[in-house]
Amino acid sequence: MNGEYTDTHRLFLQASIAERFFTEETAIRLYQQACQATDDHNSETFTEFIATINAKLNIVDLELRKSHNEDDGKPVWALVNTNGDDIAQIATEYSPVEITFFRRLIELIVTADDEEFSVSSIIALKEVSKLKVPLTKSNGETLLQRFTDDKWLIRSREGKYSLSQRSILELQQYLKEEFEDHLLECTLCYDIVTKGQRCRVAQCKTRFHNHCVRRYFDSRNDYVCPACKIAWDSSNVIGDSINRSRSKHHIKRITRKFQELEVSDDEMDQ
Repeated sequence: MNGEYTDTHRLFLQASIAERFFTEETAIRLYQQACQATDDHNSETFTEFIATINAKLNIVDLELRKSHNEDDGKPVWALVNTNGDDIAQIATEYSPVEITFFRRLIELIVTADDEEFSVSSIIALKEVSKLKVPLTKSNGETLLQRFTDDKWLIRSREGKYSLSQRSILELQQYLKEEFEDHLLECTLCYDIVTKGQRCRVAQCKTRFHNHCVRRYFDSRNDYVCPACKIAWDSSNVIGDSINRSRSKHHIKRITRKFQELEVSDDEMDQ
């Protein structure tokens, strides 16, 4: 790794600023295009290439940060602010009243009952009339669509809004500072988890993303909580009801695996 900041790094960074939030597949494509455009036969690996850019970005409190999509586990990247400033410093494309509305939505989502981490459209729209500068219902609906289009929120088929991976990545420090008592951490990867599974023992703190729970149990022969050793119940999930339905579907393969192992053991005993 030579660590020299070149035109290739600059071109990639410009594209990243335009994208702001993107999959790793897109990141690698942008990297390859930047190398081709500058005729740069870069000896750095992709990881080293990103590290060189981050060394420059660190001066201005920015960072290209990697995470994983909570639904499918695919790697994603975002250009994030690292200096601890609040949402107003990040969501500069919105007016103060719109940012206030967004703050309130985050609060409703993160503090939702039973670790559901979502808010219905009905409740969300009721909040627009409570703002210091009230918005109409129509303006509220338009703003909710903007938050979704800009990848700050995800809207389910049931009309519930939850935090997107972009929000979790870019607003990570804000979320941890403001909602420390409500946020959950994945037992396997230690990232924030708002969609996944939890131990059925109320006092147990074990939580997994859906993709992390699959990875954890795929490599084990015991289907029990890693902390309290109680049998793992895949129907006890974190997130909105759509996620709860998906979670049951995703885990069927793992459940069958352990059922097959039990049958095999019984046959051997006979």
